Amino acid sequence: MGVKEQLTEPWGLVAAGLLGGMGGAVAAALAPAGLLVGLPVGLGVAGAVYGIRVALGALGDRGSSSPAITAAPPPSLPAPPKGSDAERWLRRAEAAVRTLRRQAEGVGDPVLRGQIGEVDDNAAGALGDLARFAGQVTLIERSASGINTQQLRQEYNQLQRGLSGLSAGPLRDERRRALQAVADQLDVGKRLRDAREMLLARMQSAVLGMEGLVARMAELVALHATTVGGAPLTATKVAELTSDLEGLRAGLAEAERLSQTTLSGGDVPGTEP
Repeated sequence: MGVKEQLTEPWGLVAAGLLGGMGGAVAAALAPAGLLVGLPVGLGVAGAVYGIRVALGALGDRGSSSPAITAAPPPSLPAPPKGSDAERWLRRAEAAVRTLRRQAEGVGDPVLRGQIGEVDDNAAGALGDLARFAGQVTLIERSASGINTQQLRQEYNQLQRGLSGLSAGPLRDERRRALQAVADQLDVGKRLRDAREMLLARMQSAVLGMEGLVARMAELVALHATTVGGAPLTATKVAELTSDLEGLRAGLAEAERLSQTTLSGGDVPGTEP
């Protein structure tokens, strides 16, 4: 509620009138001049109460409007480091949801505001999904940092060259086991990199889609304000936005499933890098 609404809020007027009347009555009873003193005192008290009521109401509304929208991964996942790819996409998603929230709150039509509220709720759900993705990407990056791919490739090449001159026997078998152990580590590193890239690509796609929804929401609000009898058209467009957000979240779920399949080794056909 803004200052204009606070000025016409009925309970503020009632409170000011009651307290002003009481103040005036007390002043009139105590002063020799009676009403000549009581009337201006009552008006002064009423004006002071009314002014304080409006100021406090406006300040209270300002403090309680649109709380900051932030998202963090669940406790089981690490937070993305500042400046990382995952953190940057998550911050952009937060900004998109904040804008959608402001757009919803700024709509005067209660029916449209309720319809847009559903889009806002779905966007908040998508932001939660993206926060989880950011945590998963960060966890994968930490795991991958412990695999020295360059050193492993050198060891793999050395072992492979050494096998070429060995005849069948125990020594060759041991070298082959060592070669397979290095290949397994390289495969793990590749799966981690593939899963990270898949999750980040889906985060990028989802965030850009949410930013597109912000533009479409602004267009919808303008259309509703300038089109006479455009409620059915507006409702159709709101339904489209809601459907797109649901599809966006479904895409996030699919990307998460694919990344889990990749990490489990389902997409790695060979044993050599």
